[in-house]
Amino acid sequence: MSITICILAFIWGVIWARYLQFNEMGQFLAQKRTWLTVVIGVGVDLLLLLPLIPKRTWFKIFTVIGFSSLAIIFRSLWNELSELLETVDAIQN
Repeated sequence: MSITICILAFIWGVIWARYLQFNEMGQFLAQKRTWLTVVIGVGVDLLLLLPLIPKRTWFKIFTVIGFSSLAIIFRSLWNELSELLETVDAIQN
């Protein structure tokens, strides 16, 4: 394993954690759009893996993770839409 990629992964993790902790938009994402913060985090991790493994293997890993994520992303979007519709309904009534 490349030590350079591991160092980049560590730096990425620190930057992402600090953004989510100390930035207003990051705090909003962490509190209200957690699923999106996970997609971004895992997406960057997958990109960091790209130079370490054959592209064909990387694509298989990307595909499995992508498909396994679809249901939770759909669930989260559904809940966010339901919340929004409840808010609109409460405002209208």
